[in-house]
Amino acid sequence: MSNSKSAKPKIHQIITLALAALTIIFLVFYGSLPVSYDYVVGSIANQDIYAPRAFADSYETQRRAIVARDTSADVFVRSDKQSQECIDRVDDFFDLAEQARKNMTQTRTNQTPPKPEDIASQLSVNVEQTLGVKIASEDIVVFFDSSMSNTTFTYIREKTTSLAELIMLGDVSDANLPGKIGEQIAAFSESSPSYSKYADAMTVVLSSILEPNTIFDEKATADSANNAYNAVLNEPVMVEKGTKLVESGSIIDEHIYSNLVELELIRDSSFNLVILARCAIYVLIIAGCTVVYLNIERKKLKVETPVFYLLIITFLISIGASVYLSSLSNLLCIVIFFAAVCATYLGTQNGIILSVVNLLLIWPMHGFDPEIFFINVVGIILCSIFAGRTDKIINNAALIFFPTIATITTSFAYNFLIGNARTEYLNSLVYTFVSTIASLVAAIGLSPIFELVCNAASPVKLIALSQPGQHLLKRLFLEASGTYHHSIMVANLADSAAEAIGADSLLCKVAAYYHDIGKLENPECFTENQHDGVNPHDTLTVMESVAIITKHPEDGVKLAKKERLPNAIVKIIDEHHGTTYPSYFYRKAVEDAKLKGLEPPDVNNFRYRGHIPSSRESAVVMIADTCEAAVRSMKTSDVQSAEQLIRVLIKDKIDQDQLINSGLSFDDIEKIVIAFRQVYAGVFHERIKYPE
Repeated sequence: MSNSKSAKPKIHQIITLALAALTIIFLVFYGSLPVSYDYVVGSIANQDIYAPRAFADSYETQRRAIVARDTSADVFVRSDKQSQECIDRVDDFFDLAEQARKNMTQTRTNQTPPKPEDIASQLSVNVEQTLGVKIASEDIVVFFDSSMSNTTFTYIREKTTSLAELIMLGDVSDANLPGKIGEQIAAFSESSPSYSKYADAMTVVLSSILEPNTIFDEKATADSANNAYNAVLNEPVMVEKGTKLVESGSIIDEHIYSNLVELELIRDSSFNLVILARCAIYVLIIAGCTVVYLNIERKKLKVETPVFYLLIITFLISIGASVYLSSLSNLLCIVIFFAAVCATYLGTQNGIILSVVNLLLIWPMHGFDPEIFFINVVGIILCSIFAGRTDKIINNAALIFFPTIATITTSFAYNFLIGNARTEYLNSLVYTFVSTIASLVAAIGLSPIFELVCNAASPVKLIALSQPGQHLLKRLFLEASGTYHHSIMVANLADSAAEAIGADSLLCKVAAYYHDIGKLENPECFTENQHDGVNPHDTLTVMESVAIITKHPEDGVKLAKKERLPNAIVKIIDEHHGTTYPSYFYRKAVEDAKLKGLEPPDVNNFRYRGHIPSSRESAVVMIADTCEAAVRSMKTSDVQSAEQLIRVLIKDKIDQDQLINSGLSFDDIEKIVIAFRQVYAGVFHERIKYPE
């Protein structure tokens, strides 16, 4: 029966979380959905349109890639064969020239010598017929001049051939051939000035005979074109956020339409489905990470049902508000509102982590703007640190002041680092200030309503309940002073033990103050409140005494609910005795039964009618209460004896299965014993005796 009851809230919470996830998906989808238009190519724009985010202009990138591909230069590669053929033709030319010189010499000895012009003309014809090259006779007549000796001719031939070889070593094209020839001839003229008169003839020979030695490489040309195309695609044209894409009154051409489609600004149901799918995947990934974290922390994180629903509601409120706020400005966000509420009820660590989750879910609505993420992460951390503190009361002014200063400073630093203009500085500072102030004021202003609805043990509520001026504590001090002092000692023990094991020390401390308020119904029936040796139990039967003693947890629960104490404290009041029994009265009943010759009474008739501890805090208060009462009644005055007694009492609780649902480990038990020992070491220390 108890298992089904405990499982029921979990099922409700799982269903609630699933519905919350679906709600968040649709909120993020709706908030991320850009404004769309019904334009087609050729439409007239009726308003200016700006880029809501930076994007790659695929249309322009594709156009530039095609231009780069089509205008890439053809690739030519050097041909050794073609180079050698050119050199050989130069050599062939000089063979013909040398033969012509020999013929001219032979003619001179036998008959009237021919003119050099005639020899040059005949050589020109032979060259054209043999080599297929036209060379004007007047350009090569210098080779037949009477002043040119055979030695000079041989030298010029060798030099010209060498120059041809040097020229043809590189890649020679129609464009660079004249230049290469000119460079080599100039170098020759400079190095051999006495032969410079032959430079023009050498130039004519080389220019007429030499040809480009490169051939077209189709594959390399295609690869070069593809490389040029891909290089442009790999560095797409980027359009910055805020760039005007369309001017009112302009025609929507293919380029503009492509950009609008790229930004999903054209109204199309298929685009909406794509955005919805993206949002669903994004939300589910974040939700999965959150579930993993909560599953790891589930033993430490015990959330009451009202608080659970409060956090779900505030979580959804901050996301839902961003649907509207993001349309006003990217910097308007109330995630710090959730951070303040969450840290108040779940502590600093959980406040930071769950608020960052909240911020991640809001982020797509703000176009994944890094500025809002940076500013709000800083605000979340500072707000959670202040709102989640349990060691002292945090002034509301401080809770507002420090996170606000932190977010404004962060906003200034961010804009300074990226070098924004002055107007962007001011806008960022104003929107950051408004968001932070509004979030924190709302969280603080609504906190009384949250506490009223949830009746949860928030740090502020617990600290307020710990003040001596509280109504119930005053009653306890005046009507049951012994119980009051007992509760103070239990609170000290519980606080120390809870801190040692990492439990909620503030809750343990305050719950210890109130754990015995049920004794206010019959304060004189409890030993610590009896005076002058008067004991009402002397006039009562054992079962009447047991009924009064075991009823005080129930009376405490009724009184706590009447006074609207937090549910966590009410639960500890109910569980601080578990299902144990007052051994003194049970032994007395056993002795009476023996004297009367009866069977020993059933121990179940003597048990407290509460529940065994269901949390570490409840177990700590139970152990602290038992140990303090025993140490006080046994009048133990040294630490060793007290520690031995504490270990016996804790073992008794374990033997009675009082701690099986508490979540305490044996390591925790040892830490509790050590913490109690330290407290009693302070209580039992010897004081200086003052003179009379």
